[in-house]
Amino acid sequence: MRSYFTPLTLLFGSFLTTIAQADTQLLVTTSANQGAQVQLTYPTAVRLEQAVQDGLVQLPKYNKTTSNETVPIYWLGAALLDIQNTAVLENKRKEALSELAKVGEASNDSIYIAKLAKLAQFLRQIKLGKRVMQPLDLDLIRITDSYNPLLDGHFELVLPPRPTTIVVAGAVARTGSYEWKLNTSSKDYLAKAQPLENSDGDFVWIIQPDGNAIKQPIAYWNAQAQDIAPGAVIYLEFSDLLEDYSTLNANIIELLRNRAL
Repeated sequence: MRSYFTPLTLLFGSFLTTIAQADTQLLVTTSANQGAQVQLTYPTAVRLEQAVQDGLVQLPKYNKTTSNETVPIYWLGAALLDIQNTAVLENKRKEALSELAKVGEASNDSIYIAKLAKLAQFLRQIKLGKRVMQPLDLDLIRITDSYNPLLDGHFELVLPPRPTTIVVAGAVARTGSYEWKLNTSSKDYLAKAQPLENSDGDFVWIIQPDGNAIKQPIAYWNAQAQDIAPGAVIYLEFSDLLEDYSTLNANIIELLRNRAL
């Protein structure tokens, strides 16, 4: 038997006195950048299918338009985050910020340093959770046993609406959000974000909203088309970095894969 806790109400059975603390906690929200709208607690581990289903029952109370219509969930951008085990990711963020600072210290160009600072600010603002890399659509969970694991710990379930933007970050002058447009290429988005001189002109990373990272060739000699979903992040690597900074790109890509909408 499970118990539900919301910010306003705790529903409990007659056996409540035997339960000191729930083992599994699930925060449910429509955006990783805001507080939990629903909090569910369970006395034992719970299957993902049950947790998602419970979240879907509660969330419509908060997921409304101004005309009181329920906003459809953008399942490609849905994310399950382990918010209890984030130490490794936080260390990667700390390393990335330290490396960016060192790159800036090695430069005498104040404009370039300001562009690095903008990327650092973006990385600081990412709310991190260890992402469970799997589909969260209930139909897929129900028919695939491997997509229905037991959850035991503290998790956040993000069930967002479909976004209208993508993010461009990395070795660009203008890290930030850009309007998503159908059939727009990564090179088109990069042109708006203005690649830096020490950017990699041969490849770009597309981190799709489900955390899938795709390395896309973009040079004239190796270019390949790649669909970019709403909510994706385009990451342009730094090139010609000193050996001490060789992990910078890998750390940032890992942070972006664990970022939720």
